[in-house]
Amino acid sequence: MRKIIILVSVLLLGVASMSYLYFSKLGIENDAKDLALQSATNNAAILFSFQNDKAFYEIMAGQSLLQQAIGEEKTNLLKQLKESFINKKLINNFVQDQEIYISLLPDTNQTLNFLITVQIRSDQELINFQNKLQSIVKPVVKEKNIYTLQVNDSLNVFLGMQHQVLTVSTSLKLIKNAAIRLNDNPFTAYIKESRLLNKNILAQLYINFNQAPLLLKNIIAGSINGEMALFKTQNSFATLNYNFSKEKILFNGNTEIKSADNYLKLFEQIPVQSINIQNIIPDRTASYTIYAYDNYQSWQQKLARWQTLKNLTDKRNVLIKKVKTEYRTDLNAIFPLYLKNQFITFQLNTGEKLAAISLINGEKVKQLLFDVSEDYSEEIKHFKTADILFTYLGEPFKNFVKPYYVIIDNQFVIANNASTVQSFLNSYKNNKLLIQEPAYLDALNQLPNTSNIGFYINLKNAKNIFRSQLLLKYYQHLQADSGWKEFDSFYYQMSADQNKFITNMLLNKYIKPNPSDSASTR
Repeated sequence: MRKIIILVSVLLLGVASMSYLYFSKLGIENDAKDLALQSATNNAAILFSFQNDKAFYEIMAGQSLLQQAIGEEKTNLLKQLKESFINKKLINNFVQDQEIYISLLPDTNQTLNFLITVQIRSDQELINFQNKLQSIVKPVVKEKNIYTLQVNDSLNVFLGMQHQVLTVSTSLKLIKNAAIRLNDNPFTAYIKESRLLNKNILAQLYINFNQAPLLLKNIIAGSINGEMALFKTQNSFATLNYNFSKEKILFNGNTEIKSADNYLKLFEQIPVQSINIQNIIPDRTASYTIYAYDNYQSWQQKLARWQTLKNLTDKRNVLIKKVKTEYRTDLNAIFPLYLKNQFITFQLNTGEKLAAISLINGEKVKQLLFDVSEDYSEEIKHFKTADILFTYLGEPFKNFVKPYYVIIDNQFVIANNASTVQSFLNSYKNNKLLIQEPAYLDALNQLPNTSNIGFYINLKNAKNIFRSQLLLKYYQHLQADSGWKEFDSFYYQMSADQNKFITNMLLNKYIKPNPSDSASTR
């Protein structure tokens, strides 16, 4: 019996050892296959990937809107690189059918630049590839495994060749940075996991919001604050599949929020909602963010957990007690009962910021808030106590400390200045609303009418805001005929789906109907 036990133990040990060796070897092989991805994701906030095959290039040739969004300069650069690499059989033989990554990265002198990364086919040797290139490249002095290639009379590019990976860029800095591969890069791990679920996709866009600050520093004038401040701590990623179309630029996929204390986590695992609060905002709106949940009482439990993570629980309890003591007003008998299922923060083209909250019974809320408010005018009121709305709705109301407000048609509209509230009332009463604009309606018609979170920019109304925030060359691209001038709407829509958000990202260009077309159909 003892001999049998020893024999079985030896056999089990042998199987375990062989399994370990097999899976270790498999892991090493998988890591080798991901060298290009590791290089491409280093410091990248935006990564576009596609398979190097003829079908992709044929389809992309007709995507004029995407080329317009990228800009004439960068489009011409990509075309020239394609002519120099993909169209040359000597080079393309080594990377045929391989995944090509285009990373958008911050470069020197407040510029953004592309890094193109591709892995040489496993059946081709790097040394053989280097030998083939000897006649057309020159080594860079004092730089190991980096070469230059003259694309044309005015364009030289750098090539990095290391461990079966080819990197190409007009920036030496990006080539050198790409040689530093991080095995524990969360962005790399996220993309690898995402690719297992999204096979046979022709082109994908990956976004690493953790790297957004580095990108934004090269685009904006000044520091990252105000509306941009959310990118400082936005630990999240997105995988978006390119929806090939000649009429619009549309990506579909998902967004994953990683940090437990991220405010957007409060909207996970909530049924999508029919959104209508945007119908009240003025036609001068430059941007807005919409939030929607199913039921305030259940959502408030999520908010309470978020407040605990942010160490805000004591502040909340002190405020509620103070208001009850000083003004004989029980806030817990107002907001949990009368807040509906959606709210919105928005900014006008003047830079003025407002917010609106849907109510179940606006007239009742007016009465209940009487003692904690003071009159500015017959319609406009002012909170006497700070942070009431922040306590019951959280992060989006952080900067509305003691706002002025008006309650009209079951909508609770606030701003930090009474004149801003009055400006809203003038637009609302005169029906000067964004929902009346054909370009805005056209954008909404491209997307589902249910979601949980929506971020919208009216590119024409935001013109003056962009002028004050962006560096001149990026603002000029937004206003150029060959750039974003003809685009009118950007929308990033998120709908909860368990632990992630189904996402639609739209850059829309409204084309006015031709009157002669409608006349001919009569």
